[in-house]
Amino acid sequence: MPVPQKTKLGANNWIAIVLLAFSGQIAWVVENSWFNTFVNDVISPNPKVISLMVALSAVTATITTLIMGTLSDRLGKRKAVILVSYVFWGISTVVFPAAGAVHSAALAMTAVVVLDCVMTFFGSTANDASFNAWLTNITDETNRGTVSGITEMFPLLATVVTTIVSGILIERFGYTLFFTSMGLLVVVCGLIGGSIMKEAVFVRDTKEKIGFWKQAFSGFSVRAVRENRMLFSLYFCMLLFATAEQICLPYQIIYFTKTLGYSYDVIGVNLGLMVLLSGIAGVFFGRLVDRWGKPRLMLIALVVSALGFLLVSLAHGMVFLCVAIFVMAFGLVAKLIVTGAWIKDLTPPAQAGQFQGIRMIFWVLLPMVIGPFIGERIISAFGQPVVVDGKAGFLPTYLIFVAAALATLIALFPVMKMIRGASKPPRSPVSDETDGQA
Repeated sequence: MPVPQKTKLGANNWIAIVLLAFSGQIAWVVENSWFNTFVNDVISPNPKVISLMVALSAVTATITTLIMGTLSDRLGKRKAVILVSYVFWGISTVVFPAAGAVHSAALAMTAVVVLDCVMTFFGSTANDASFNAWLTNITDETNRGTVSGITEMFPLLATVVTTIVSGILIERFGYTLFFTSMGLLVVVCGLIGGSIMKEAVFVRDTKEKIGFWKQAFSGFSVRAVRENRMLFSLYFCMLLFATAEQICLPYQIIYFTKTLGYSYDVIGVNLGLMVLLSGIAGVFFGRLVDRWGKPRLMLIALVVSALGFLLVSLAHGMVFLCVAIFVMAFGLVAKLIVTGAWIKDLTPPAQAGQFQGIRMIFWVLLPMVIGPFIGERIISAFGQPVVVDGKAGFLPTYLIFVAAALATLIALFPVMKMIRGASKPPRSPVSDETDGQA
């Protein structure tokens, strides 16, 4: 059977994809890792503060994506929303360290939570609700694996860049210059990428016109789940492995620097290279997705990811830690590549924005509420007690990575069930009609 020719996206779209995907991941890495480190160093070492901040940010991200994604579906336009929201996303990143100037500990904790939610609102509008929906509309099954392989390299590249830059700036000049430089990068890339990208062309839903709020939440109906059964099964798989990631990832920089004792610049130079190499490997993995099929590679990605978490839990020396980080990072990006392409295949094109919001429930809301809480409980129970500036807390323990490995393996079960379900012969029309009359 001949391999179908890949659909070409054009130079402008490719440049926009690179700029927007890279800068967006810079902003997310800054929020998911360095906002937490800032809170630990400046506000309080109590892991409960980070757990609360991550949970409320996840709620904000989910609600924002659901509402703004539905809005972009109804407008039939993605470009304008992407351009404007990327600019404000960068500005909100620049403003975040202002919370450190608040003298009251309680008010400072409140300030970081509020500023984090503001940043998340613009980020989810820009990236989750609009950019991901735009990618769904401009790609098809002939090129989604390749595009996902490239875009999912940027979380790792962003980790490298932020780690190296933080090692240079934070220890010498403090957090303000670091957040300012990263935020301005998002603004510039958003302006350029948002200006040159081609507007996505998609057929808007011509079904019965319904109100905005009814449309926004229509994806949660029994009918929607039935019509998109495979998509929701994949969402459930994502929920499991994303929860596993959130057990350890919010605390990983603190673990490397405080528990293991490595400085920011050492982490940047040694581990940054491993993360970059895993991202490059992910590009080639993405090309395999279009050839070998998504279910088989999803199983491989989950096993590699679990192995990576386990290796990190065992690593102490820099050489072993580098190898472990490479395996863990490759497992993370491999899962994102497969699910990113697979979800786009299964998402209704006219509801791409709306379903980004539903995806966020399984990818962000539930994992970022459940995962960090599990991690915080493990750290509080087994972590080393520490006092920073008179404030009591705990250092992260290797057990958060062990827990992440075990939780990742659970995600194998829904994937295997999906594979078995896909191999069964389709039901006859007569059976379907009978079910509908029941």
